[in-house]
Amino acid sequence: MNAVKKLVCLAVVLTGVNVFAQQITGNIRGTVTDPSGAVVEGAAVSAKQTETGLTRSTNTDHSGAYVLLELPIGHYQIQVEGKNFRRYIQQGITLNVNETATVPVKLTVGAESEVVQVEADAQLIQGTVTSLGTVVSEREVLDLPLNGRNFTQLGLLQPGVVPLTPGLAEAGGTLRANQAYAVNGQRPESNNFLIDGAANFNGVDGGFVLKPPVDAVTEFRILTHNANAEFGNTLGSTTNIITRSGTNQIHGAAWEFLRNDVFDATNYFASTTEPLKQNQFGVSLGGPIKKDKTFLFGFFEGFRNRQGKTNSATVPSVAERSGDFSALCPEGFSGGFCNNPNHQLFNVFMNQPYPDNQFPEQFMNPLSLGLLDFFPLPNVGTNVFTSTQIVRQDSNQFGLRLDHYLTSSDVLNFRYMFSDGSQFNPIPVSGAGVPGFPVGEEQRAQNFVVQETHTFSPSMIGVLRFSFLRNKLLFGERTNHTTPESLGFQYQPSLDLAIGPPFMQLSGYTTIGDPITGPRNSYENAFDYSGSLSWVHGSHELKFGGGYQHLGINVLQGIATNGFFVFAPFPVVPDAFASFLFGQPVFFLQGRGDFARGIRGQSLNGYAQDTYKATQRLTLNFGLRYELPFPYTEIHDRQTLFIPGRQSTVIPDAPAGLLYPGDQGVPRGLIQTFKKGLAPRVGLAWDPTGSAKWLITSAYGIFYEPYYTGQGGPLQSPISAPPYLQTAQISVPNFADPFNGAPPVSGQFATPLTNLTLDAGLSLPYAQDWDFNVQRSIGSDLLLTVGYVGTKGTKLPRFIEGNPAAYIPGVSTTDNADQRRLYSGCTLADPPNTCAFSSAGLIAGIANSSYNALEASLKKRFSHGLSFLASYTYSKAIDDVSSFNMTGSAAKPVAGENDLAQNPFNLAAERGPSLFDTRHRLVFSYQWALPFLRGAHGFTRAAFADWQLNGIVTAMSGTPFTVFDSTDVSVQGGAPEITGFSANRPDLVSGQDPNAGPRTTSAWLNRSAFSQVIVDPNSPVQQFGSAGRNIALGPRFSNWDFSVFKNFPVTESREFQFRAEFFNILNHTNFRLPDSDISSPTFNTITDARDPRVIQLALKFLF
Repeated sequence: MNAVKKLVCLAVVLTGVNVFAQQITGNIRGTVTDPSGAVVEGAAVSAKQTETGLTRSTNTDHSGAYVLLELPIGHYQIQVEGKNFRRYIQQGITLNVNETATVPVKLTVGAESEVVQVEADAQLIQGTVTSLGTVVSEREVLDLPLNGRNFTQLGLLQPGVVPLTPGLAEAGGTLRANQAYAVNGQRPESNNFLIDGAANFNGVDGGFVLKPPVDAVTEFRILTHNANAEFGNTLGSTTNIITRSGTNQIHGAAWEFLRNDVFDATNYFASTTEPLKQNQFGVSLGGPIKKDKTFLFGFFEGFRNRQGKTNSATVPSVAERSGDFSALCPEGFSGGFCNNPNHQLFNVFMNQPYPDNQFPEQFMNPLSLGLLDFFPLPNVGTNVFTSTQIVRQDSNQFGLRLDHYLTSSDVLNFRYMFSDGSQFNPIPVSGAGVPGFPVGEEQRAQNFVVQETHTFSPSMIGVLRFSFLRNKLLFGERTNHTTPESLGFQYQPSLDLAIGPPFMQLSGYTTIGDPITGPRNSYENAFDYSGSLSWVHGSHELKFGGGYQHLGINVLQGIATNGFFVFAPFPVVPDAFASFLFGQPVFFLQGRGDFARGIRGQSLNGYAQDTYKATQRLTLNFGLRYELPFPYTEIHDRQTLFIPGRQSTVIPDAPAGLLYPGDQGVPRGLIQTFKKGLAPRVGLAWDPTGSAKWLITSAYGIFYEPYYTGQGGPLQSPISAPPYLQTAQISVPNFADPFNGAPPVSGQFATPLTNLTLDAGLSLPYAQDWDFNVQRSIGSDLLLTVGYVGTKGTKLPRFIEGNPAAYIPGVSTTDNADQRRLYSGCTLADPPNTCAFSSAGLIAGIANSSYNALEASLKKRFSHGLSFLASYTYSKAIDDVSSFNMTGSAAKPVAGENDLAQNPFNLAAERGPSLFDTRHRLVFSYQWALPFLRGAHGFTRAAFADWQLNGIVTAMSGTPFTVFDSTDVSVQGGAPEITGFSANRPDLVSGQDPNAGPRTTSAWLNRSAFSQVIVDPNSPVQQFGSAGRNIALGPRFSNWDFSVFKNFPVTESREFQFRAEFFNILNHTNFRLPDSDISSPTFNTITDARDPRVIQLALKFLF
């Protein structure tokens, strides 16, 4: 093919292309030599896939080298023929995804009719690869004990990968559950997920969408660092799972996995075993439609789960419910007055102290008394209520894959996958912490992929792919339809779909009421077009490609539709529940208007990669990628930008500072498209001895991702845009009638106005990756890797307060925060409801992160019945904020830190350890097919042969969290559109180590290390706690998952397999984080633990 034709082919391949779709094949390369070591030019080399008969051929070049491109993964036989040499056949070669297997061949002199046969796999050392990552084989995927049979647990076996912290996972609930892990210091939402190289990424919340059963997965591949230019659109890892395909032999499986609470241990904090009934069942079948031509594979899996979840909540004591708050003053009373004036309770109307902090029922608000039953009575100690509620989950999924070899030069692949599931949660993280306010969830996802691979010549192969992903989610569906009016409130719900009791947050106590966010009814459609061209030219392996993606999101998102009340301590009432009894909320918010939005996004990319074999011992990798994501738009331009002082011409009656698409300098996506997304990649791989036993690699790369990836990222600005939707906010409201009979009129601007939008200077976040690694193969099956990994994240998105309150000594209070804001539009003398603006939340690309680690692994390839992987990471991760929108769907401070900075005027003070900073992490996974009595017969074999042991052992350091104070000691006011709880922190006592212990469930941290900031209204400077962000360390984690198999052969190709799987087999108690609110009655206590030992039994039929 001449150069012009090659350029035409390249142009065709790159016409329609995608950011997500990636390679799902591998390459085989090597050098052919004669007995003296001289290279053999012109030798004929062919590779035959043993499962399907696919054969690909080429010839060695002048240096004796050969490369076979874009081969489907699987098992191969290599055949080499040369003049005056015996024919060489090597079997047993396994080719993994995105891998270049090295198979050197040494020919022997002899008749060409003679055959030399070898049984051996490829070299362990891949001399051309500079990216970091691991392939998990089909055997490991199927046999390792994976809790929930979730493929992402395979990623946690690798160095540099840490799980989603329990707090962050709980704060995000279902919306964050599929983010799975954080990799090499990057945020958990910064990971890309693929199935067969096509997008499996949730464009709204991050994480994966579809979770195929492991029996449908033939290989798991995770690229953790410095991937080549083919990969992008993410700062973290890329996880690619390859589904099984049909072969020339009919094969399949049927399975049933069973869990029951009668097998399980009891949670540390429970008196009985939590109820559990779980069934996971399915079938898979694959085979030929036409031998060596057309192959089909399909699967179905069902899941049914009824599981008790024990939840602990801080509730008012019996004494507090009757108006007795004497326990609020541990310093004691003198003449009925608390010896600590900050703990004295006053009559809010007459400013008179209540003797001994006790007041009669006549001083309680009747509405509050009517709501009192929403709080259950404590059943553990004086302030803790513990209950076990049943969570219900059901799902079904199926998939089909068709592989058709059109000609010897063209292969067509087709796959369809469907999943449908529902969940009922009695205690949602986004709602109350006690029973009575359950929510439901429904999800339906579909994925369609079609790919065509064309061989232009042995040295040039092109791939075209189209994929479609649809994700339908109903999150936070209400089931308690008690209306605010029926409870005595004098305002209306703002969304018929979400009718329920108002949400109430009490600092230091559990929340009550329906969730503040939701329901969310969203439809996400992602269309992806991709293409690549691979070309071997001399010593260069060249690859060109690129992509286009269109993302459409139609969503109905409720925000505080039934009202949101905040009760907090303040100087005369230093307890939030006392404020509740008095009917004195400090804040009220209700979302009103049009909750429906249509969001659209597009992105383009292109790349070029050159793997240059400079010498037999040195390979250089050069790559350049270009990213061009366009800012998200809304189909009716219902978005706002906050630029103080500028007046909109699109909506002239908008308050000065609110701008809209079409205003001067404001594009449809609000911010300017970033057009400088060049991402270079360089790397080298050097074999210092030439023996293929040592390899030294080093690489550097720049990586970009979309503007604000994370939980609800693309939704944040459109769903908050006034006047289409406004969050009517009132400070110190009338409890029963917050609007005083005059609720905001739809389509008008509320006063004061609360807004959440983008920072006008928002740009693409990017990361720089660098690493240095040494590999040593030991024997034919053992590979040791030790290296240094570094990452720096820049311009990462975070929430900030864009309209903070200025501090005025002697004047500032929580009540006048809105009048003191920088862009309030009012003065201190004006009533709060005359101010133009209250809080203005901004999504700004100003956060940074850094990560440095020693990472090591020792991997044994399966042989002699044994394989294992040992991974160790010693690391330090630092950032300003560890995730985007950590608390957006949470109603309680469980994430471990807050989205907001304590001091909005000093964001640099937020720099500290990451939530996922795990100093030490060790993981050891193994499979051992016991070799005993394999030749036995009858009862001896049935009872004592064909056993297999598998396990995953994990040990890791505790992760950081922040100690905070729910009291607004900084009188900064709240930002309810961003978070539901305070970002204030206490003081750190000089000379005290917060992590010095005693490390018990009743007192985890050194309590003496923290002291509450004493509120001084006359302080010359604003009061902020001196305790740093994430300086406290949570409990360590230790776990051993174990399984034992017994195989019962029926025929040579059929067998039954019985499994017993034990998760946390030693029943080691792994505690969750302690209560981190210093104002809470249960501060510093741990009331929850992770799962105890869980046993799962299974029966499989394999054929």
